[in-house]
Amino acid sequence: MLRPVFASVLGASLVLGGCRSCDAPSGGAADAAPAGPTMPAGMLLPNDNDAPSAAAPLIASELQIAHHVKGGAFTELQVARPGDRADRRDFEHWRDDSSFVSLAAMTLLHEPFARALPGFDLFLPRLFAGEALAKLASELDAFAARTQGDIAAAAREIATLARATSAKGSALWVLGL
Repeated sequence: MLRPVFASVLGASLVLGGCRSCDAPSGGAADAAPAGPTMPAGMLLPNDNDAPSAAAPLIASELQIAHHVKGGAFTELQVARPGDRADRRDFEHWRDDSSFVSLAAMTLLHEPFARALPGFDLFLPRLFAGEALAKLASELDAFAARTQGDIAAAAREIATLARATSAKGSALWVLGL
């Protein structure tokens, strides 16, 4: 029941100007455009135009990768089991060997994930394997190069995880909220 409501809200936000790639000049490189719609500003976090009381400043720890987390608003990055397929839906969450990305950081990093895996959805389990995993590392490196601070460090840490996972012949699950 919630999925149609979410889809209509997302559709309305895109129609009302949430897609940055629609406003961008068309003279850029073909691979510069996101693989799908970008996260509309303020969808998960308040934007700068919201009332000051609604837009609390982010603290540095919200933009850092966490480990040994056992609950909260985090996206879990979990190394896949051998033979995992994208249609798997049974997961052991909050594993000690997982990395955790806060909702604040994941909102900022949504576009590199969406560029790396067309159809990426923050709210559904997504498997990054092979070329998608290499593309994720590349997109996160590019994001880190044009940003700074804790979010750039987080992007580099996830890119390193993606490369290490790929080098071992494994895949990486992104388990959303």
